[in-house]
Amino acid sequence: MRIINYLFILLSLTLVSSKKTDEEDTNLPQFSLNSGFYNNDSIELEIKTKDPNAIIYYTLDGTIPTENSTIYEKPLLLKNKSLEENVLCNFNVSGKHFIPSIKVNKGNVIRAVAKLSNDELTNVVNNLFDYENGIYVLGKDYDDWIKVDPSRVNTPYYSTTENFNRKGRKYEKPATIEYFPSNKTEVTFSQDVGIRLKGRASRTYYQKSFRFVAREEYGGKKNIKYEIIPGNLRSDGKGPVNKYKSFSLRNAGNDSEYAKMRDIVLQELIKNDYFETQQTDFAIAFVDGEYWGIYDVYEEYNDNYIANNYDIDNNNVIVVKSGFPTTIESGEEEDMQYYKNITNFILNNDLSIQSNYDKVSNQWDVIGYAWYAAFYVYTDVIDGYYYQDGNWAMWRVREPDSSVPKADGKWRMMMYDTEYSTGMYNEALDFTRDVLKDIVNPKTTNRKIMGSTNAKITRSLLNNKEFKNRFINALCDMKNVHFEINRVQNLIDEKENLLLPMIEEHILRNGPIGDLDDPIGKFKEKVNNFRNYMKERYGLFMEMIQKDFGFESALDVTITANDFSKGSFIVNEMNEFNKSYTGEYFKENILYITAKPNEGCKLKSWVVKNCKCISHNPNTIGIYPIKKGCIVTANFN
Repeated sequence: MRIINYLFILLSLTLVSSKKTDEEDTNLPQFSLNSGFYNNDSIELEIKTKDPNAIIYYTLDGTIPTENSTIYEKPLLLKNKSLEENVLCNFNVSGKHFIPSIKVNKGNVIRAVAKLSNDELTNVVNNLFDYENGIYVLGKDYDDWIKVDPSRVNTPYYSTTENFNRKGRKYEKPATIEYFPSNKTEVTFSQDVGIRLKGRASRTYYQKSFRFVAREEYGGKKNIKYEIIPGNLRSDGKGPVNKYKSFSLRNAGNDSEYAKMRDIVLQELIKNDYFETQQTDFAIAFVDGEYWGIYDVYEEYNDNYIANNYDIDNNNVIVVKSGFPTTIESGEEEDMQYYKNITNFILNNDLSIQSNYDKVSNQWDVIGYAWYAAFYVYTDVIDGYYYQDGNWAMWRVREPDSSVPKADGKWRMMMYDTEYSTGMYNEALDFTRDVLKDIVNPKTTNRKIMGSTNAKITRSLLNNKEFKNRFINALCDMKNVHFEINRVQNLIDEKENLLLPMIEEHILRNGPIGDLDDPIGKFKEKVNNFRNYMKERYGLFMEMIQKDFGFESALDVTITANDFSKGSFIVNEMNEFNKSYTGEYFKENILYITAKPNEGCKLKSWVVKNCKCISHNPNTIGIYPIKKGCIVTANFN
């Protein structure tokens, strides 16, 4: 049984122009077999059409049939093609100049079209590997760039100019995707879509990332109505996401040649109800029948993402995304002023004045922001929110809609591309790196933080006692809950075990060159680097917070209930527990606990031991852990 999904990408469309209407045109070729996986040594494929006068043209290499293609006359005998020579794999698509030495696995790709005498075959050329127009190769752009200055041939591969750096709708190509879920041997959906490349530096890699977009111009469907990512629940909790305007196949970004799981693991560990995280799944891709390797399937952030997750009109959605400068991802250009107004207010006003902070909290989700900001402190993402003001996004509705809780007009965070972090390479190897000390220090000499607008936003918010308390609790719960070491190690083990059976074939196909002699051993070593970083970071993080805020050592706090069949509790607005919980907190900072009685039950009282109770609303208690042995018990009846 296959353990992950397969996705076939066919890089062309064939349009048939006829005088008949769509309803009358029933002359499409019919195959006797469905797309799928077959265990036979060989199988026979028949191609039929309802009109006996139609001529069927076909190809076996994924290219579009023309009147110069082979005419179908008898059933085709299909065999395993994996021992045939590579074709697409032999193109030079990266400055690293890597070509796989193995013959990769291949599938049979049969394209057919039926033509009557009054039909005209219109070829929609979509060659990702074309020298002039292809978007997957070095191509003409690279050669022209070298001609200007031949010494550029020595430029590092990640700083060169190539065809594959072409971006935007202008360079979108038509393609067909066929999807095979892990528990099926036949295709479950097939659709014509637009295809582009995705990413920045990772475009230079041998294996590149793809973005797929549904448009009516590609076969009449403006959405992909299928649960592409199994288990992907809507952000509002109302069932699975079963409609996508776009999705991407990602090569794991910076982690492509390392553990291939960092972004997936980190986003899964921090998943919560306050800000958006991307849900993912693994898949194996074939391009025009040739094995292309392991990919991560991602949902994409835009107005349609919000619409599909919250039932909000996508025309009422604004999404801003990091860049130089920050750009409008969805919405109108004038919508940028909404973002500029609130950020300028945060940066230029004293938020220790409660009225100023209240104005911010009415327009900015400060709860979600505290956890978002704390995540980037813990994981130390080198090209992320603080160091380069990179790889972040926010959304809001333009006009509030009281029928949807999150359509209140507040800016909310969106997380993506977190993998350049947690022990991968260069600066990210250092688990002792402490961006927090530079965030809290307005006189920092760290050049990467001195110019960071996002660090200044966090620093300004920290002038408010309420936000500072919340942020410190969020930092504590990065260690206590989200990145609790057993939880982390179990998830890494799970992803490693999923990838191990497939990683050798992937590395032999895509590199890196240095791993070809021992693909499995090198992969395990790189996963261990990730695993060890998380272990070491976990061990020192509380001391980092203590030092940066001038606190005394953290103390264990145990929270429990007299009867968990009658209720649970929530710690710091974020994490709910239905069993006893122990975490480390500081006696200088208020810890908030909220009781959540089950239906028909209520909170009778709190019992507090070795803690100082400083506030007590109907179901919420605030405490300082003043000494060892702090225990808080929710009594339900």
